[in-house]
Amino acid sequence: MGVRWAASRHFRGFPDAAARDHGGVSVPVSMRSQPVHGIVTKLRVVTCREVLTFVSDMTETEHPYILIIEDDESTGEAVAFHLQRAGFAPRLEIDGLAGLQALKSGLPAVLVLDLMLPHIDGWHLIREVRSWAPNLPIIVMTARTNEHDRVEVLGLGADDVVSKPFSMRELVARVTAAVRRASVAQLDAERQEITAGDLVIDPDRLAVTIAGQPIDLTPLEFKLLWVLTEHRGRALSRDVIYQRVWRAERGHGDRSVDVLVRRLRRKVDEIGGAYTYVQTQHGVGYRFDAMLRQMPAGAVRGATPEEPRPSAHSSLHPSLAR
Repeated sequence: MGVRWAASRHFRGFPDAAARDHGGVSVPVSMRSQPVHGIVTKLRVVTCREVLTFVSDMTETEHPYILIIEDDESTGEAVAFHLQRAGFAPRLEIDGLAGLQALKSGLPAVLVLDLMLPHIDGWHLIREVRSWAPNLPIIVMTARTNEHDRVEVLGLGADDVVSKPFSMRELVARVTAAVRRASVAQLDAERQEITAGDLVIDPDRLAVTIAGQPIDLTPLEFKLLWVLTEHRGRALSRDVIYQRVWRAERGHGDRSVDVLVRRLRRKVDEIGGAYTYVQTQHGVGYRFDAMLRQMPAGAVRGATPEEPRPSAHSSLHPSLAR
């Protein structure tokens, strides 16, 4: 009954930045196993002002996304319901493996999870997530109330522990506090320049330099670079990149991400510098990683492997149709 209840009830309007920019149209999504995204309802040119808004919205959204991993469906649905009422955009997964996949598809503002989960337990999830998302706020819900277990979970990397049964008001207050702390910390970090190899990104001025030389990026190219550097060292799929750059779902056969990656590479990887930055991870997608350029005998300096070019029948986002 729990899963059917969650699948049959949809959230009312959780417009993201793209939806707000396009008349505030919202998309109903299920509480379980559905990404929280808006849709683009009009097509228009991306401006520098929108990129500034985009950079800010990466951490400061109107309805922060909260991932709940709880195998007791009634408990998970109750938590999702109260978080939704408090203005959050929750997503519920009922086993550890599905939860890990959801985390890899896009980090939430806060992770709320149980310890006793099928397939992958909560202890393993915390260790795994902390290896590549050290700053993600994690709140553990557990029926284990002895001091040793609570200390162990906190030692693994959890930020907070709530003992079952718990007050929903208290849990919502703890999630709210975690979002607030993370937002303040992230905003402080974003005021600093991002440096990798010879590349420097100034998020305040939307400026990019390589070895001190300014790089002229379009707003879309800057968006792509920002998304990749936010997850540096970690491969992102084309679907995830499309969602983050265009704030919409990628259509079947759409090659917009590949075209935009090729354009960005021409400006940051193919200029003969000491490093390459946009790496292909075959079977997955793309990742940002500053790697010293390998120069085999006979190679042309500045050349990088060419990405497959879209055919005449490939689908592209209109913003790339030029």
